[in-house]
Amino acid sequence: MKVRKLAARLGLALLALLVFLALAELAARWAEPGPMTLYDESPYLVSERLVHVHKPNFRGRWDSTWYEIDSHGRRGPEMEPTFQPDELRIVALGDSCTFGKGVLESECWPRQLETLLKAALPGRHVMVFNLGVNGYSSGHYQRVLEDVAAVLKPQLVVIGYNINDFPNPVREVDTAVFSTPQAKFSWRAWFRRWMPKDVRDDLNRFALYRFLRATYYDWNRKRDYAQMEAIARNRSLQQDEGMDKAFALEADRFRQVVGLADSVGARVAFFLFPYESMVYLDDFERGPEDRVRSLAEEVEVGFVDVPAAFRARAHQTSPPAKLFIRGDRYHPNAQGYAVVAQAVLERLRELGWLGPKG
Repeated sequence: MKVRKLAARLGLALLALLVFLALAELAARWAEPGPMTLYDESPYLVSERLVHVHKPNFRGRWDSTWYEIDSHGRRGPEMEPTFQPDELRIVALGDSCTFGKGVLESECWPRQLETLLKAALPGRHVMVFNLGVNGYSSGHYQRVLEDVAAVLKPQLVVIGYNINDFPNPVREVDTAVFSTPQAKFSWRAWFRRWMPKDVRDDLNRFALYRFLRATYYDWNRKRDYAQMEAIARNRSLQQDEGMDKAFALEADRFRQVVGLADSVGARVAFFLFPYESMVYLDDFERGPEDRVRSLAEEVEVGFVDVPAAFRARAHQTSPPAKLFIRGDRYHPNAQGYAVVAQAVLERLRELGWLGPKG
């Protein structure tokens, strides 16, 4: 009898725990941007040329983001160019930071830029095509542009570059702090060491897991910032041979993208997405910013100083404005994307690329 009572109590406790977890999962899903969904569904199709592409006409949630994909596999509303004289067509290339991970489609920088341009150019029909895809890097941008250049015939190509695309000091600091903590024992290090990546990926399908992970990062923000500043302060600013080779490869890829844009008469502008540490800390690695700026000068394209715009906006208030999604170190939130869109608009005006009405 005692065994039966104990089993019954354990069964009830287990049932209560499952009910609690189910309710917590629903609450976490309800709190994420976009329509409520009961499960995550992959928005990708396998691609030989691009690893993966978006499923046409996909609607659903994946990795905390609500996907709205048109019939061409682009994020956003269905748009077809007419090539009329009043039409301004802009192609936005990039990875998850251009796609807009963690925010609504209306909040990503390509759509916010389109809204700003429509207000600034009332006599023109503005279309900004968001071709950003999670996981893409500079090697993919050329292939994407090859596929759409002749179809969309953009006048402008704007590339949102990310410093995790290539080896650099900021990435090293980020890895040192978030992947290999110096503490003798760290739950984070243990979790990464003993939990296979595919299992972590499966857990990431649960909104509750995503919420708890983001909460953990937020709780340790001050400690992580202190580690990052210490590493950045002590690290030599000199670039090593490996970084020289990495940037040489980036320069070559970028020239090919510029060549493709030139073939359809498009101008090219690009910018660097900052890591959180580059915005809020006094001591951080400036090497990637300098390298990317020199790359823009080398290939003679328009450079938008987005990190400077982020720093200026963040420190307008006290405490500094939050410009990144919760528990994330480099994906902007809606406010951050507004900073990107405004900085791109202002730079395009300075360059005189919007015409007399800009």
